[in-house]
Amino acid sequence: MEHFENRERAESFGEVARDYDAFRPKYPAALLSAIIQAAGASADSQTDSSLPSTSDRTADAPRILDVGSGTGILASQLRSAGAEILAIEPDPAMAAVARAKGLDVEVSAFEKWDPQGRTFDLVSFGQSFHWVDPLVALPKVRTVLRPGGILALAWNDIEPISELKTRLDAVIARFHADGRTASLGSRASRGTEASQEARAGSGTAESAREVEPVEHPALTKLQDAGFTPNETTFVEDLHYSRHDWLSMVFTYSAQLTMDPVKRAVMREEMAAEIPDDGLDARNEALLVLAGA
Repeated sequence: MEHFENRERAESFGEVARDYDAFRPKYPAALLSAIIQAAGASADSQTDSSLPSTSDRTADAPRILDVGSGTGILASQLRSAGAEILAIEPDPAMAAVARAKGLDVEVSAFEKWDPQGRTFDLVSFGQSFHWVDPLVALPKVRTVLRPGGILALAWNDIEPISELKTRLDAVIARFHADGRTASLGSRASRGTEASQEARAGSGTAESAREVEPVEHPALTKLQDAGFTPNETTFVEDLHYSRHDWLSMVFTYSAQLTMDPVKRAVMREEMAAEIPDDGLDARNEALLVLAGA
């Protein structure tokens, strides 16, 4: 079953909207810069505007539509980087958190959303593309992109470093016998063990490098819809306290849709594996930029 077909999981986030906003990771600065650069290149080729300017945005700021914006994590970062943002989010509780940040949010599923003739330099999906039906969403993206516009798909993909990952994976496997992962598990779907090892971090706080575009399953959907995608991984090393790591993990739909008693036991067992001083982790954040 595709993620977007599992409505229980897709609609599970609103109940933890504030924790989601507090503990889900922000995107690496270099990834944001790549999105802004792509949006700016599209904006530079345009002279008209389908979105009104705001007092804190220049008339030539790139216009970005952020789809499945959630609590506005990606949208607020892109706004801070200089973009003008319209966010689309189907969950009213998540949208309320985003609005509290001053974001312009329309509550709707993207597949049902009415663009009312508006067009954008870039359409972004931050941790959300897997929640839309690509057969409906991708043709719609084309209708709202200006000529030369760009589609951007971004995922944070954070895993513990060292043998702690093996121990935590064992706990997860006991509670998710159906093969679900505690998070998106997108790294595991992006290639063989050998290719994953080849993507291991460079040891710097943040870096970017190209990976083979066939490694992520979203690429096939984009190519089938006539997009030309390019995939880049941005690596950053992080440290989490026990509380913050568990709080992040338990904002993912695999845990939100568990029986509450089993969920509490799973959290206790994971907590027992994490040292008092927390854990080191690596984010291999993925960005796909695709021209229409």
